[in-house]
Amino acid sequence: MRLLAAAARQPKTPHPLLVALHRLLSTATTTSSYDPTAQFLHPDHRRVLSLPASWRSLPASLRHDALLALARLLKTVPQCHLALHAVSPPRSSGTPSSTPLAARFAAASRLAVSASALRPFAAILLAALLPAVSPDLLSWSSSYGSTGGSARVRYAALRLALHAFLAAGMAAEALHVLARVRRSGNTPSLSALAALLRLLFRSGEVRAAWNVFEEMATRGPRPSLAIFNAMVLGFCHRGMLRVASGLLGVLEKKFSIVPDVCSYNILIKGHCLFGWSGDAFKLFEEMRRAGCEPTVVTYNILVDVLCHEGRMVEARSLFDEMAQVGIKANTITFNVLIDGYAKTGLMDEASAAYKEMKVRGLVPDSCTFNILAAGSYKFGHAAQLVHDREMFCSDTADDLDVLVCRLCWDGRLDGAWELLRGAIEQGVPVSVAGFNALIAAYSKEGLHDAAFQLYRIMNKLGLAPSTHIFCYLVMGLCNQGRLDEAQLVVEYMVSKGYCLSTSFTIYLDASFREGDAVRALKCWDDMEKIGLQPDFIAFSAYVNGLCRLDYVNEAYQAFAEMTTRGLVPNNITYNSIISAFCRAGNISEALKLQQKMRQGGLVPDVYTSNILIDGLCREGNLKMVDNHLLDMCSNGLIPDTVTYNTIINAYCRAQDMNGAMNFMNKMFAAGCEPDIFTYNIWMHNLCSNHMLNQAGKVLDELVAMGCHPNSVTYNTLMDGICSDVLDRAMILTGRLIKMAFQPNTITLNVFLSHFCKQGFGKRALMWAEKLREDSFVFDDATRNIIDWAQREMENDPQANNEDIDKCLFLEFLMFMTYETMHSSRFSKARHVPTDKGSDPAGTNMIEILDAG
Repeated sequence: MRLLAAAARQPKTPHPLLVALHRLLSTATTTSSYDPTAQFLHPDHRRVLSLPASWRSLPASLRHDALLALARLLKTVPQCHLALHAVSPPRSSGTPSSTPLAARFAAASRLAVSASALRPFAAILLAALLPAVSPDLLSWSSSYGSTGGSARVRYAALRLALHAFLAAGMAAEALHVLARVRRSGNTPSLSALAALLRLLFRSGEVRAAWNVFEEMATRGPRPSLAIFNAMVLGFCHRGMLRVASGLLGVLEKKFSIVPDVCSYNILIKGHCLFGWSGDAFKLFEEMRRAGCEPTVVTYNILVDVLCHEGRMVEARSLFDEMAQVGIKANTITFNVLIDGYAKTGLMDEASAAYKEMKVRGLVPDSCTFNILAAGSYKFGHAAQLVHDREMFCSDTADDLDVLVCRLCWDGRLDGAWELLRGAIEQGVPVSVAGFNALIAAYSKEGLHDAAFQLYRIMNKLGLAPSTHIFCYLVMGLCNQGRLDEAQLVVEYMVSKGYCLSTSFTIYLDASFREGDAVRALKCWDDMEKIGLQPDFIAFSAYVNGLCRLDYVNEAYQAFAEMTTRGLVPNNITYNSIISAFCRAGNISEALKLQQKMRQGGLVPDVYTSNILIDGLCREGNLKMVDNHLLDMCSNGLIPDTVTYNTIINAYCRAQDMNGAMNFMNKMFAAGCEPDIFTYNIWMHNLCSNHMLNQAGKVLDELVAMGCHPNSVTYNTLMDGICSDVLDRAMILTGRLIKMAFQPNTITLNVFLSHFCKQGFGKRALMWAEKLREDSFVFDDATRNIIDWAQREMENDPQANNEDIDKCLFLEFLMFMTYETMHSSRFSKARHVPTDKGSDPAGTNMIEILDAG
């Protein structure tokens, strides 16, 4: 509600950046309140004429022709004023029209017959009345002109009804009218059939689309190349690539129509989207052999798929080939290439490509800036980003979008909204790109309500949301754990025919992260059912998710299928599955995968070696650990802090203090600084061996070195304190309390477990009940400790430990922990803002997405 209210306010002074933009960009007015037909009407009629929002969905050329035709008719035919008045919907949806429906239909028909350019206009006006009056329109179109009217009038009514249903997206009714057109002995137009085919494919009615196409082949009109391309596009969107490819053969053999570059581009794009890049390149070669020269669009598609698959050397080679064959790269080509470099962390190459783009005289757009900003922030090149900002030109029509993107990446979301709102109010043209940037920023910050409110504003302005916007909405909901609502958005995208690969991947990954294997597997099955072939990123998320939940066999099967489909796993995918095998204790299979990784041309990195070393340490095979460390160094890999921490921890668990100290010395000698994890490992080992004084000295050492203790440090030492003698424990406890650590659930588990260890199970149960009453969250370890205490009480209900001093000490520690955690939770609760606005959740999600 906050954004909607702000959109209605008028700023006192225009934003300074908008002054220059307004001069540059205000060649056309795009405010939603402007009515292009009002200029032709008598003042008394202007109040009642209101074009429906679907008018803006017509191509600009059709709108232009319709307005010219309307201008001529309104000036030369007085009756046109009355017809237009009769058919146009009232401005207020709550105000019913006094004109009977039949009269409104007839008036629209007269407008359509008066000039061919007005047919789309009349159809749009009728579409605004649907679906409420669809039975009436069907009845009228069958009966209009049947008594005394000419066949031409009857056909005009059917044709108008057909186009109205198509404009309203009502496929079943459109098919019904089409059948009536056929029965009347008339032939529908190619434009109407093309629109119907697109609508049927978008609605998932593939069989109905095929029937319409077969009827065209037998009864006319003869399918054109544009119709074939619409069919190919529809089958590609549904993942039916073999059927789409087969149509090319039918096109040439049966209809003697030669496929054009658009036909091949659609097929190549389809194969790339569904993970069949190998076949896409075969089509590319076939296209050239057939004498059909590829365009910049063709190259953009292929460079993009190579970048998505991480094959940057091949992508650059194909990019360079464009210049050799005389095809000029455009802004999209460079954006695709820069995006590939940025996503693989090659920011130097990304910056070089950006500079090359500028040298060639191409203008960067908001997408260029977003790509560079995302890569710079992710890989620590923010300083370079500041320099790149200044290089962006400031005299383009895309400048507003770039400015909004800059503010979003700087975290200045209020400033970005104020700039966008000011542009809307000042009549400066706004595009989907600016809304994309701000909705993405809101979603990343967890401001999902603001994101949906901005989505509604965009719809009210008549801007069609892009696939990216829905992806950001799904991402925001998933980040907040609102998977049911994210699922509704994904289902809405399916129903509207949007490209789903990225949204499905986001939703799939979030389901795995929430530990919901059932939801994740259903999502994967749904992808297959709707014909969506997972791409490299989706397969990687699927394999990684299965590995995270320890479905090792299923992960390996998915990994094998991924390679069978020609998708090349990268280091991250290999590391995920190697880690899963190591956690399952199958070190031999993990080592085989490392070898397979090398054979595939990938170089195992430090992460791979650390995973294998950890697996060997879990097995207690320290000799192989030493050998693997030597192999790691011989391959040019430098062990990092994680490597040494893993090995030191393994030697400590094996009670080999000399070995642990030996690797600690190696760590220092190699110039690798220990971190808090190193010290925690060492202190845990000392506490386990009842060497609390030495653990205290290590604590002093790490504080003196500027290394900040964390909750693990606190819990480790508290565990040691509870097991040690009273006098030393009290001294260290005082020091820890002074450090003002924030205890957590693990701290509670430490104290509860020590109640049980020392025979005070009853006190553990009493504290557990108190914590439960105060709504503290228990984990599996807490529940196991409570079960332990209950068993102890059942076995010996009269159990009583004589060491009352130690019990009082535990009571003191438990009380301090409880009070600290209780105060912290209460403090946070007081400062949580309450949102009294609308909540885009549950059953209202579809209404919100359809709004506007």
